Amino acid sequence: MELWNKVLTNLEDQLGTTNFDIWIKPIQLSEITGNTAQLIVPNRYYSDWVRENHESDIIQAIATVWTDYGKPESWGPVTNLSFTVEERMSTEEVFPADAHTATETQHTEADISGQGNIQHKHQTFDTFVVGACNQFAHAACEAVAETPGTNYNPLFIYGETGLGKTHLVHAIGNTISARNKSARICYTTAEAFVNEMINAIRFKKMEEFRTRYRTNVDMLLIDDIQFLSGKDRSQEEFFHTFEDLRNSGRQIVLTADLLPREIDKLAPRLRTRFEGGLLADIQPPDLETMLAILRRKSDDLTIAVPDDLAEYIAAGVNGNIRELEGVLNRLAALSSFFSVPLSMEFARKHLGNLYVEEDPITPEKVMEAVSRLYSIRVKDLKGDRKIKGIAYPRQIAMYISRKHTPHSFPDLGRAFHRDNSTVQYACKKITEKIKKDPDLRHTIATIERNLGVNTSMGI
Repeated sequence: MELWNKVLTNLEDQLGTTNFDIWIKPIQLSEITGNTAQLIVPNRYYSDWVRENHESDIIQAIATVWTDYGKPESWGPVTNLSFTVEERMSTEEVFPADAHTATETQHTEADISGQGNIQHKHQTFDTFVVGACNQFAHAACEAVAETPGTNYNPLFIYGETGLGKTHLVHAIGNTISARNKSARICYTTAEAFVNEMINAIRFKKMEEFRTRYRTNVDMLLIDDIQFLSGKDRSQEEFFHTFEDLRNSGRQIVLTADLLPREIDKLAPRLRTRFEGGLLADIQPPDLETMLAILRRKSDDLTIAVPDDLAEYIAAGVNGNIRELEGVLNRLAALSSFFSVPLSMEFARKHLGNLYVEEDPITPEKVMEAVSRLYSIRVKDLKGDRKIKGIAYPRQIAMYISRKHTPHSFPDLGRAFHRDNSTVQYACKKITEKIKKDPDLRHTIATIERNLGVNTSMGI
């Protein structure tokens, strides 16, 4: 389809050739039905990654094609993407770049080149909105950009998805690149790293792969390091890469959704090295910070968002900056298509309810979420075992239950098979501890995210 090819061209200009070749080029357009573009992707990793990282880019590119080339009668104002997965591999590790590989003879050295350049030039410290939720991580990243490879190596940034970790990583790279044009900065994701390694093994190019990551790099920036979970061969290779870079004084910056110790099936030697640097957390922003971010993003899109609509959007995305961007991009596409300024009435008419009400939180749901995170049984949280491995998660479960349900202390005592004084003590203890322990704050935020609740609520 000619117009889809124009969309792809727009995305390549926007994302850069390498990023485009890895994540966008393999996507096929099946059809556009109403407001939804039906896309075909090679495997489930593609669908997850593209939805998380490039959904708004694709929607915006479609809107741009409408503006530049007219609005085809067969296309509605696309505001959503739907993915159909065509699995093409069944090996233990399935990786996106293999999905657009035709034959071995077509492979060249470029197949293991990865994402070696900073792609998002607009993601700088100046364009990052700083609030109490991210002030420490922002300061740590600025310090690394000022004197890389000295005090904070590695720098490990952790927090929920969509809070700006990738923005800060690119800001580091862009700052150093602006100061030193010859600096060899490699940005990639853990998924792309593993993918390149598999191709290197497959086509006998491991020496080139190691040269790329260990010799031709002054700084390594890797997103979503939790993707290494359970991949023993990839962890082995990354361990030696990590050691080579750090021991020679070259900076490593990693991001993850979890603390190192919370990453399942991560080799202990990697975990200890990740924890040996500086751990910097990013928390979900409060409403005021979300509004400031929304205003910055709307200025970038050159759209005017009325105050009532801005507050509605900021309150509804539950602290997720990426989701906020997606909502703004959808609204911008609709506004452009209909040539109508944004308003609350317009948004409700064309998008319906932006946010779906979640099922009420119950103590039982809290116990299930806590038990999953700590790999313990729900019945142990209700039992009489007082060992540390059970007592602490039980206190956390009591605290979250009190925070996010309407139940009284006696009600919660009955739910946990304890008296109400025990619940009161647990809530008081966690309330005091959370003020001083950022790791505990992150753990509770992770559980709250899994429950789908607003992490800015108070007890």
